[in-house]
Amino acid sequence: MNAASRTSYFERLIFKRHEFVLETNGNLGALEVTTFISLILFSVSMSQGYRYFSRSSDDRAGLKFLVASLLFLDSAHSFTSCYIIYYETVTRWSRSEGNSYPLSVTVLLESIITFIVQNFFIHRIHRLSGKRIIALLCFAMAFLRFVAAVVISAESLIDVPKTPNGVFVHSIGWLIGAALAVGVATDLLIAGFMLYYLRKLFSPTNFKSTTVVLNRLIRGSLQTGLLTSMTSVSVIICVRFLSNMVWVGISIILAKLYALSLLVSLNARPPKMHREEMVTQPNITSMEINELAPKRASAI
Repeated sequence: MNAASRTSYFERLIFKRHEFVLETNGNLGALEVTTFISLILFSVSMSQGYRYFSRSSDDRAGLKFLVASLLFLDSAHSFTSCYIIYYETVTRWSRSEGNSYPLSVTVLLESIITFIVQNFFIHRIHRLSGKRIIALLCFAMAFLRFVAAVVISAESLIDVPKTPNGVFVHSIGWLIGAALAVGVATDLLIAGFMLYYLRKLFSPTNFKSTTVVLNRLIRGSLQTGLLTSMTSVSVIICVRFLSNMVWVGISIILAKLYALSLLVSLNARPPKMHREEMVTQPNITSMEINELAPKRASAI
């Protein structure tokens, strides 16, 4: 290799690297930052999962299996999120593309986690209210969001082999926005119904420990509902106004927030000694106590 060819080679290499940085500032850069944040949230989820299993001896296998499945999906989601970074920075570092198989799988895992968590809280609403119509309404909206997310994931997988890829977002951007909007509405409905029916359990005759537990559950329902809703709204804004992959990065964080909301909700339940104290109060039924601190799979 003569001096001229060596110079030409290094010039091309420097150009490619420079081009890579410029093209992926809003794509890979956003994914790196949000993946780092999601890993912090993942560590919190693991600690919450450990806490749950260390004090879940009264729960039936159905609830334990649900939590174990959620932790497995959350772990798989973290793995694929990290693999996106490796794939883009190592496997195909010399070219920047808007889509890949690990990215598409990550979006699919997020939709599954969201669907599981939303249905967990929908079942809680059904147990607290005893009204099937409310649960069916929330389930229909959650299912609609899930189906739309699966369609988006399928379109993303089909788009990967194309050159260039990633442009499918512009053609189905309306579907992404609609799915997220339905998800926001579902989260707000779930939070609203949870707040309403938990408030109905308040009474001047409640013991102090019961009031503390109810306040904790109400505060948790409000915080998690608003947090997931505002994050979904952020994704909608990014899809609508930014022509990069920032929305995918925020959706990675969204999956972690959903998983955390379920685990924190379970760990917010009162311990067994307070549960027995609460069931002696005339204004709270045994079914409601099972909902606040379920001992059977029917209270998932």
